[in-house]
Order: sequence, then C-alpha cells, then structure tokens
Amino acid sequence: MRMLKNDHAWADFFISRIGLILFASILLLAALRVPQIFEEREAKNYLDSIASSLASKIEAVDTTTIPGYKYYYQFNERDRQILIELSTEYVGTKTKLDNREIFHAEAIVAHVYPPNSFWNNSAELRSYLSERISKTRRNGEATSPLDSSDRENISKMFSRIQHELAKKPYQPDRKKPIIIEKIIIYYSSGLKEGLEEEDYVLAYQG
Repeated sequence: MRMLKNDHAWADFFISRIGLILFASILLLAALRVPQIFEEREAKNYLDSIASSLASKIEAVDTTTIPGYKYYYQFNERDRQILIELSTEYVGTKTKLDNREIFHAEAIVAHVYPPNSFWNNSAELRSYLSERISKTRRNGEATSPLDSSDRENISKMFSRIQHELAKKPYQPDRKKPIIIEKIIIYYSSGLKEGLEEEDYVLAYQG
C-alpha cells in the first residue's frame, strides 16, 4: 500500500514538473514572438496608411468640379521601400518582413484609370479618342466633342481597361509623383443649347 502511494506521489511529481516545463516553454515562445507581432502590426498599419492616403486623394479629385484639375501625390523616402499596385478599384500596398509578404488593399469608391495598354496619360487618351474612336477625328474636349454614337465604343474601352488592370495592376515608380487628374469627355447631344459630359479620374506619372 505504501509503495502504491509512493508511485502515485512520483507520478504527481513528474506530471507537475512536465506541466511547469511546458508552461515555461510557452512563456518563452510568447516572449520571443511578441517583438515579431508588434513589428508585423506596425508594418500592416503603415501599408494601410499609404493605401488609405492615396485612395482618399483619388476620391477627392473625383469629387472636384474643376475640369482638368491635377493633384500631385508625392511618395516619401520610406514609401519608396513599399510596392504600390494601382487598379481601377483599389490601391494595393505590399512589403516583405522576415521573408514573408504582407499585403494590404484599400477599395476606391470612384474608378481610377492608371496607365494601360490603350494609353498612358490624359494627352494619349485624347489622341486615342481622336484616332481610334471618333470617325470625325474629335478628341472629346469641349471644343471637339464626340458624337453620342461613340459612347458605346468608349464604354467598351474603359471596361477592357478595368479587366486588364484587375489581372495586372499598374505599379508606379515611387521616386516620381503620381498625377491624379480629373478629365471630362464631352459629347454632342444633337441640341444647339449644350453638350453632354462624362467625367473620369486618371492617375499617371510624367
């Protein structure tokens, strides 16, 4: 009976020791993990701040009523270490931390159109409208409005750009500013008293 009690005592002893060792191991792993957790959280917060900042500037340009308004978004030194992706519907930010990739995406309320296979900036867009869309060589400015019949082709063009950039977002050079521009495409409504218009936001680099 005494041996049985001793066996129970030894078993309890070893179980408690094993429990203490496991508890100490968990505390040690947690202590080693804490700096990494804070570093990752800081990186995610920074990615979020860049994406949110750029998205808010795009949306601000979209709400302006000034045709041809341009805003120059400048990256700072730290931003240049971050990979930026710009699609028609979101701003993506990406970086590496301890050989792990961290990504954040910020949705844009307004569609934005960065460089694509059709054109790279507002001047090239006007040229494309004149050379490839308009049958009368018009570029969509107020003094050179497109025909209403051109709208379908323009809608198809922007739709193709959206699909293209969804598959392969534009990656700007962080050493150069992004020019965010509000443009308006004018259409002849067939009425003498005015023009119809549609506005778009472009984002490109010089």
